[in-house]
Amino acid sequence: MKNSFRKLIPVAAALGFAFAASSAQAFTLKDGTNVLATDSTTLDWNATGSGVAKGVGPFGSPLTVGQTFQFLYQSNLASVDGDTTALFNGLDFNANGVKGAGKTFEFTIVAKMTEKVTNLTGATAEFGLAGTAADNKVAIYYDTKANASTTGGTGFDDGTLIALLTIVPSNTQSTFTIVGAGGQGSTKLSAGKVEAGDFIDPNYLDGVSSLLFGVNFESNLNFPAGNSATLNFHKGGSSLFPDYTVNTSKDIVFKVDGSNTFTNAVPEPGTMMLLGMGMLGLVGAQRRRRAPKA
Repeated sequence: MKNSFRKLIPVAAALGFAFAASSAQAFTLKDGTNVLATDSTTLDWNATGSGVAKGVGPFGSPLTVGQTFQFLYQSNLASVDGDTTALFNGLDFNANGVKGAGKTFEFTIVAKMTEKVTNLTGATAEFGLAGTAADNKVAIYYDTKANASTTGGTGFDDGTLIALLTIVPSNTQSTFTIVGAGGQGSTKLSAGKVEAGDFIDPNYLDGVSSLLFGVNFESNLNFPAGNSATLNFHKGGSSLFPDYTVNTSKDIVFKVDGSNTFTNAVPEPGTMMLLGMGMLGLVGAQRRRRAPKA
């Protein structure tokens, strides 16, 4: 029941916040040369994905309207829809830092974004993006080392960079509900080719490089982090995503289960991904709501 609820949250978000005049864009997933899957529209990222909200902890600390903070995310590909070839069986979907037997490659995703609390009403919080386009980025990598490690926070932003997009504010939604000492929330996000350096490599994501202008990233966000727990983010990888070590007294680490769908919608220029921010807002909102009873 808990797992079913977790999976239904981002679906509900998608139904309520679908891109206007947009549709899923089918693509072919490749390894640089060979076809891995055809007629695909969705990349499903591992449920052991991790997110960290910097400087807003510990969990339960109230937020304030106008407050800004940075959120980081990392995960690896678990599956893809569409028709897969035998080569797709080489996907290493265990982010344990070691290439599995018979596995030959992995796809990973990382993101960074600056968030701003825009509204706190009762048990609900709303967030918008702050900072510049350079502060709000999402990237996908292909790596034959298959060395991503959830615990170590390494191997997520190395290998071959196959897509770099800017997070945009249009069609985003984030919510979170406190459940005892933990909580659960959902986010729907969008990214596009906004800056000159943004791109998608057709040798890996074929059929969307010239048509893709938006990515809907739907995620389910949970606290405590459980098997997504880590003290490290973006370690030892690209300078685009600086290494970060969690400050346990000030940061909050979340479990993030997400997937993204490519669309042919053209987003407004700006910035994307409110990964986990709804949950944080409701943490503060719930604290405020309970304050009179203290």
